[in-house]
Amino acid sequence: MRHTPKEQQASPTISAKAMATKQQELAKAILEDPAVESLSSFIGADGTNTTTNSGRMSINLKPLDQRNISASDVIRRLKRRLDWVQGIQLFMAPVQNISVDDRVSRTQYQYTLEDSNANELNIWTNRFIDRLKELPELEDVATDQQLGGLAVSLVIDRVTASRLGIAPSTIDNTLYDAFGQRQINTMYTQVNQYHVVLESEPQFQKDPNKLNQLYIQSNASSGATGTAAAGTFASSGSSSAGSNALTTSALYTPSANSLTPPANVLSATTSPTSSKLANAAAATSSAVSNVMRLSAFAHFEKTTEPLAITHQGQFPAVTVSFNLASSASLGAAITAVDNVQKGMHMPPSLQAGFQGTAAAFTSSLASEPLLILAALVTVCIVLGVLYESFVHPVTILSTLLSAGVGALLALIMFRQDLSVVAIIGIVLLIGIVKKNGIMMVDFALDAERNHGKNATDAIYEASLLRFRPIMMTTMAALLAGLPLALGTGFGSELRKPLGIAMVGGLLLSQALTLYTTPVIYIFFDNLAQRFTRKSNRPETGRAEPAGPA
Repeated sequence: MRHTPKEQQASPTISAKAMATKQQELAKAILEDPAVESLSSFIGADGTNTTTNSGRMSINLKPLDQRNISASDVIRRLKRRLDWVQGIQLFMAPVQNISVDDRVSRTQYQYTLEDSNANELNIWTNRFIDRLKELPELEDVATDQQLGGLAVSLVIDRVTASRLGIAPSTIDNTLYDAFGQRQINTMYTQVNQYHVVLESEPQFQKDPNKLNQLYIQSNASSGATGTAAAGTFASSGSSSAGSNALTTSALYTPSANSLTPPANVLSATTSPTSSKLANAAAATSSAVSNVMRLSAFAHFEKTTEPLAITHQGQFPAVTVSFNLASSASLGAAITAVDNVQKGMHMPPSLQAGFQGTAAAFTSSLASEPLLILAALVTVCIVLGVLYESFVHPVTILSTLLSAGVGALLALIMFRQDLSVVAIIGIVLLIGIVKKNGIMMVDFALDAERNHGKNATDAIYEASLLRFRPIMMTTMAALLAGLPLALGTGFGSELRKPLGIAMVGGLLLSQALTLYTTPVIYIFFDNLAQRFTRKSNRPETGRAEPAGPA
């Protein structure tokens, strides 16, 4: 049974209740599909979901022999049926039993962009995604960027705050006292211990405008400025907050003048004359109030910020993920993505590359030609030592070309990717098909060297006498590959490329090598004799030794 996870991401400002409602709509539509057996879902942040506006579903599909459709085709069918759900983005990818992915993404294959400049990274990522969405080889192009989160930025008028004797550190400590859940003490009892955590009342945490009712302690009356002017828990007794070493009582209590205005901030007067006198005295006297409202020297600006900033190494990074189109292969998709990245001429500070399965595929393709070439060279050396010839090992290896062509044609005919399993099938063909040439060449060389026959008669007799064992070994290997190619049970999609490559390569090579191998043998034998005659011919112009007179 194949399991298909489904990740959904809603708008950054969507509530948990709305998220749950939309997820119920998705689950109801998914369960109506005949290929789906069951599903489980989760909403909120956990080890996989980094933000609260995302959820995850695990869709359990019926066995392959009951649904008769691959997991990728089920994903495409569900995608068309679930596009009507608005306000939420849907990303689906099949789960691999053996995976090399080192990160969680919304779709199957990953491509990362990293840059030390976050703004430059976001700009080029958006351009890169727009180009990728135009590629016909890709589907469901997604990214882990979430730039639409609402944020409130506190802008401090530092000149006014300095004139009032309020340091930036005082503002930071006061805000952390009110909203940061600062641990200010630990109460020990006989059976347990309790952490004393400081925070503002819930009514001050619901609306950013409530910050205007927050009061910052000032020390301008005594002329003190800087960090020493702070009168919060951070500077009084909670410097070791977060540890259990603090056992003495705090110097301040939550009734300190931080969240409530003092009585002498706004003085009620009964006459205009007394009001003017009070204002004049406040302007000339140094005995001003010891707290100031936050709005007196700061204001708020509403902006948008990313909900999460991911890193790769030491730099910010963005992961772009994608699925393959129905008629595209992973190799073609990787080539198309690389061409887009090179054509955009990104700045040198921005580094890009594949990750996970796509990275493993590219690394295996880079080393695969060298491995195959090394295998062929090794086989050629062994055959050359065995037959004491430089040309007949090439005769035997000539049978591999038809086997490789047959395997590729069979994979194309049955619409199978050139996966790692298919490559294993092609490697198996090197050993299976090579024995056809070995049987004929070995007998022909023995007839030439021990019975004095020419190359034509020797290879003709070898073809007749070795026809039966060649057909027996070929049919044994071919019939053994048919269950792999035609199987429909559990896990058959993993074994099918191996069987198709074997059967296709054996059929074409068997039909061709029985006719091509004798021709190539005679050609190389004549070529070797021609070079042998040239090397044995005496050099012209050499003077013959004179005989006795």
